[in-house]
This record gives sequence, C-alpha cells and structure tokens, in this order.
Amino acid sequence: MRHATVALEKPGWGTSKNSSKYKAAYNVAGVEAFNPEGVLQKVADYEKLDTVFCSPQPRAQETAEILLSGNAVLKIDSTLSELDYQVVQVPVIQLPVKGWLFISRVAWMAGINKGEKSGYRERIDELNTFTDELTAFAHRNGWALVVAHGMVNRELIKILKYRGWEYSEDGNDGFGNLSVNCLEKIHP
Repeated sequence: MRHATVALEKPGWGTSKNSSKYKAAYNVAGVEAFNPEGVLQKVADYEKLDTVFCSPQPRAQETAEILLSGNAVLKIDSTLSELDYQVVQVPVIQLPVKGWLFISRVAWMAGINKGEKSGYRERIDELNTFTDELTAFAHRNGWALVVAHGMVNRELIKILKYRGWEYSEDGNDGFGNLSVNCLEKIHP
C-alpha cells in the first residue's frame, strides 16, 4: 500500500534550492484525511491484521494508523523508507519543482547523483533482503501488509514478480495517491 496524499501545498516553479526545501518538507509532512473503509475493502481479511510492515516516515505511519485504528502493531523498518536522493544543485535556473525531482531521481538511479545517501543499487539490494523476511512472514501468516511509498512499492512488486508472485484477483487499485497492490504466490 502506498501512503495517503501528503498534506502539503503542491509546488510550482523554483530553483534547485527551493526543490530541496520542498523535498525536506514533504519528508516530514502528515497526510490529508481520508476514509479508510474503501481502502480496507481491497485487503482480504483486513480484520485479522495484527502486524503491518511500515516505513518509518510520518506519511506512511499516519496512513497505517488511520487505516488500522491502532488495531495492529506497526513493524517499522528503515528499509521501507522512500528511495531517497539529493536534489541536483544548479544555481539560478528555474524549473518546475517536479522537474528538478525527476532529473535528480534519474541522476541518482544512474549513479551520477549519489551524494551522501545510499545509492539506488544499494537500496535495491536492501529491498531484496527485506523481501525474504516479508515472504517468510506471508507464508507463516497467510498474508503480509506493507505501507510504504510509491517507488519502494514499485520495486517490491518487481522483486516479488521475479520470485513468482502475481497480482491477485483484487490486483491493484488506486484511491487517489493511496494505492493498494494485492499479490499472491503463484509459482513454487
């Protein structure tokens, strides 16, 4: 599951410095109010959820708390933090903030813009290791729920598909920013 919409005004145009400030604010902002009922209907047997894997970032934790009303333990794992990168710094030039973020993400994924943060390959390796724990939990309990971020979820889905998981009958669905992806193990 991806976290709900972040309660932060959408950025317009700005410098790379403004984009860095927006990104920092986004990383600590909470989420907009939402109705959890429709989202939970996409999760089979959600009433039985007692443990949820969750990113340590506020937007993911707040989403999980709203969804589960404190009825499940949040297993916070730093591996589920957003795939984070530094904003490429180019003085004076104005671009849409989302453009700066896109350029910076592509440069980070290509290994050009690593900075002090973990590189893309390192983060994918961490997610591969985490997926071992996640699938073991799912096999023991019949399910596992993750509340994280768009890029993290896309990478987890790719890893799971490579390991023989496929979208279930419920598949994937969106509730605005909040998306639900249901996968099941098909191949041994």
